[in-house]
Amino acid sequence: MKKILILFVLGIFVLILYFISVPKRTPELITVIAPTLTPTPTLTPTVSIGLMGDLGLGRHITSTARAKKDFNWSFLGISPWLLPHNFNLANLESPIIVDCPEGKTGTFTFCGDDRFVPQLSKYNFVLNLNNNHILNYGQNGLIQTQNLLSNIPHFYNDFYTKTINGISFGFLGFDFITYPNLDKDEILAKIKKYNQEVDYLIVSVHWGNEYLPKAETWRINLAHLMVDAGADIIHGHHPHVWQGYEIYKDKPIFYSFGNFIFDQSWSYETSHSQIATLTLSKNKIENIKLQPIEIKSNSQPWLTNN
Repeated sequence: MKKILILFVLGIFVLILYFISVPKRTPELITVIAPTLTPTPTLTPTVSIGLMGDLGLGRHITSTARAKKDFNWSFLGISPWLLPHNFNLANLESPIIVDCPEGKTGTFTFCGDDRFVPQLSKYNFVLNLNNNHILNYGQNGLIQTQNLLSNIPHFYNDFYTKTINGISFGFLGFDFITYPNLDKDEILAKIKKYNQEVDYLIVSVHWGNEYLPKAETWRINLAHLMVDAGADIIHGHHPHVWQGYEIYKDKPIFYSFGNFIFDQSWSYETSHSQIATLTLSKNKIENIKLQPIEIKSNSQPWLTNN
C-alpha cells in the first residue's frame, strides 16, 4: 500500500514537472485588413435652362396650326432640344385669346389661338410678356392671356420667382419699345432689390432697333449697368435678328436672340438665329452652349449644323 502511494505521488510530481517544463505557446494573432472605403462623391445640384428669342403665335403660325389641325406642329422640330431643360425662357410676342381672328400676312396686330396653351406647358416655358405686341388686343387681350397662362410661368410688370433643385431664379421684364422713356434708375433700383432674394436674377429686355446686326451703344452701356446692379443674365429680344452676346464680369449678356418661332422667312437674318443652353449650379454658370437654328416653312425652328 505504501508502495502504491509513493508511485502515485511520483506520478503527480512528474506531471507537474512536465507542465512546468513545456513552453507555453503564444496564441497566433491573425491580422485582418479592413477594405478601404471610397467616400461617395457629393453631386452638385444643377439646373439646365434654354434661352431663345421671339415666340410669336400670330399670323402664319396660328393659320398653319389651324390648317394642319396640329398646334404642336411649330414645336416638333425643336422639341428634342426643349424637353430636357428644366425651363425655357422666351419672349411671347403675341397675346393669346379665345376666338383669335385670322391673322392676315402683313398685319401687325397679333394674337395666338388658345389651343397653343398645352404646348407651352408641355415644353416648360417661362414667358416674358413685356413687349410691344402683348397689348395688341388691349387690356382685355392681356387679361385673357394671363388667365390662359394661369398654370404656365410668366411675368409682366412684376417679379416672378421659381426654385429648382434648391436653386432660386428671379425674373424681371422691361419693354423699351412701348415705353422708350423708362426710368433707368428705377430699373437699376429694382435689380438691386430683387438680386438679394434669389441665386440668379434674369432680366428680360425688349429693346433696340429692328434688324441691326449689332446692339447700339446705349444698350451695351445699360446692360453693363444692369450687371453692375446685380443682374446675372440679360435676355434680350425685339430686333428679330441675332446680335451676339458677351460675358461681362462673368455674366452673359444676350443682346438679341432673334426669332425663335416667327413668320419672317423673307431674309436669312430673320429666319436664322441662335438659342442657348445654360447649365447652372447654385454659385456659378457651369456652361453655355449656343446652337444655331433655321426657321423652316415660315413657322418651324430646327437645329442646324452651321
